[in-house]
Amino acid sequence: MSLISQMNFQNPWWVDKKSIYEDEQVKKALLCNPKFIPSPLQESVLLMGPRQVGKTTFLKTSIMNLLERGVEPTKILFFSCESLKDKEDLISLLHEYRTFVNSQEAYTFLDEVTFVKEWNTALLHLFNAGYLRNTLVFVSGSSSVSLKKETLPGRPLKKVVFYPLNFRVLYNLFFRKIELPTLNVFDVKEFYKNAIKLSPYLNELNKALLEYVKRGGFLATNYVTGDPLNSLYETYKDAILSDLAKLGREERVFRELAEKVLDFYASRISENTIAKETSIGSHNTVASYLELLQNLFVLRVFRKIENGRVNNKSFKKIYFTDPFIYRVVKRYTKGVGSIENSEVARIVEGIVGEHLAREYEHTGYTFFKGGKEVDFVINQIGIEVKWGKAKPGDLKLERGYVLSFDTIDFESGKAVLPVSMFLYALSSDRVFYSL
Repeated sequence: MSLISQMNFQNPWWVDKKSIYEDEQVKKALLCNPKFIPSPLQESVLLMGPRQVGKTTFLKTSIMNLLERGVEPTKILFFSCESLKDKEDLISLLHEYRTFVNSQEAYTFLDEVTFVKEWNTALLHLFNAGYLRNTLVFVSGSSSVSLKKETLPGRPLKKVVFYPLNFRVLYNLFFRKIELPTLNVFDVKEFYKNAIKLSPYLNELNKALLEYVKRGGFLATNYVTGDPLNSLYETYKDAILSDLAKLGREERVFRELAEKVLDFYASRISENTIAKETSIGSHNTVASYLELLQNLFVLRVFRKIENGRVNNKSFKKIYFTDPFIYRVVKRYTKGVGSIENSEVARIVEGIVGEHLAREYEHTGYTFFKGGKEVDFVINQIGIEVKWGKAKPGDLKLERGYVLSFDTIDFESGKAVLPVSMFLYALSSDRVFYSL
């Protein structure tokens, strides 16, 4: 199929702008929960995030909003780039489109562009050549591998991440919105004083958190009746394996590594341990896969904070970025995806770590001689996740938080709060996070 034919096929609103309402992603978004459809971004962006998180749906609903605002349909280009091989293909695509539209004003949506070889070089060339002057460019991808370095130096593409929904946003969407601003974790006393205003909602917050443990923050998993793993397992598993295959990585290595992450979930582990206890053999291979999986937003690695500095050589703690990914990986590696009661506390700890890392860049953990550990640390503020009953003395640092199921207390710079209240108070209402 020629590029012109592909463009015509992917942009039916060029012929009939009402056809946007027949798009599968748009229909699903309008049917599920129209109030969650995010407002279109007002600047050119590089939108990253895990597969199946809703990036394509966001792009399509943004197109819907533009059409509803009266933008000329042919000035909106959407293209799913998975059929493109390299930068020459991408340059040809946008050259053909610019010739067709014959206008400097346009909106360009390039979905899953980051697997196109040298896509960033192609865009830089097009920016410099003036092809994208007065054009808002929305680029999406599932891998942040190429973002470790400056991707488009001097070009107006803001880098943002679309993660699975955090607990606060999900609660606001499916339960109720509580009038409480996002609180600053560094002011423990003030955080505690305001967080306890959530006490009347504690039972409902806890109920929502237990659902979050089961379903996670992917929108699709929250609109499925019954256990979402039954109907969505293959979709999410195949998305991860597809990305790995495109990047030339071995499924065997991923499977062994992922199973070892599960075995040591919420515990300290090293690349050497994983290498020795699997057939992977090389700690360098383990490290490269961990980095890649973090760049694909599958998992997050927390490093030891020692004397205020990151110790990259010490043991790590590794969690999946969303509890539903935990369930998918468990079924993939162990054949069963149900969650035992004994696993809930560890999954909750991972949820807390992920929420902290999204809001605070330098989140790590620490441990001391004698085995004393602090689950998470941010600038000398400790966060200890107990899940059950808790007391201030459970935290082995001078200031911070002990997170329980339902205990509330404060003593000498240490706040004891239910996990659900802490997560709601900690998190923002944002859907997009700057990278």
